[in-house]
Amino acid sequence: MSPVLLSLGVVLGIVAIMLLRLVTQLRALTMQAHTDPLTGAFNRRHLESCLAVAIARRNRTGEPASLLLFDVDHFTQINDRSGHAAGDEVLKTLVTIVARRARTLDVCFRIGGDEFVLLLPATRYGGAFAVAEDIRALIANTAVLGGRGVSISVGVSDLLSEHTASTWLEDADAALFEAKHGGRNRIAGRTLPTERDRRTASQPGWRPSKVQPGVH
Repeated sequence: MSPVLLSLGVVLGIVAIMLLRLVTQLRALTMQAHTDPLTGAFNRRHLESCLAVAIARRNRTGEPASLLLFDVDHFTQINDRSGHAAGDEVLKTLVTIVARRARTLDVCFRIGGDEFVLLLPATRYGGAFAVAEDIRALIANTAVLGGRGVSISVGVSDLLSEHTASTWLEDADAALFEAKHGGRNRIAGRTLPTERDRRTASQPGWRPSKVQPGVH
């Protein structure tokens, strides 16, 4: 091999290594921009883009999707009594438990404080409600805080044709509010699962909700 070709090969090899390092660094920076540093869950910025994708897919193909919005019951008291370090451990353990139950295509986000969203693609309301109950029970039966369990409340909302990202989240938040005021450690949901329910929804005073108490 001529010296020129040998030198060119060396240069191309160096360039390839530099490009690989650059791509790796860019991926790491992208992950950092989209990830909550405490829990490893994705952040609210990434949630917004994922909701837009789910809505676009629903409009294009009719694929269903659902949201679980949940937080830790009495989390402020946990921080006050056990300290913020203990509260941080609760949040990290919660995300680990959620990941254990979630599928590969499900995505967990921390959107602030002790509030999380689990996006369930290709999942209708009934399936989402079952996932919510599994997660609620797993967390309640896991020694999280000094050998004691904690509880969560969950709001469930499936994706409707009229939903925007903000109204979809608002429905999940309204369901979470119902779960909290229903006694905590429970699940509430908002859905319009059938055409009959859609017709019923036009009647005055109708509210599409379902509340499921936790198992004590």
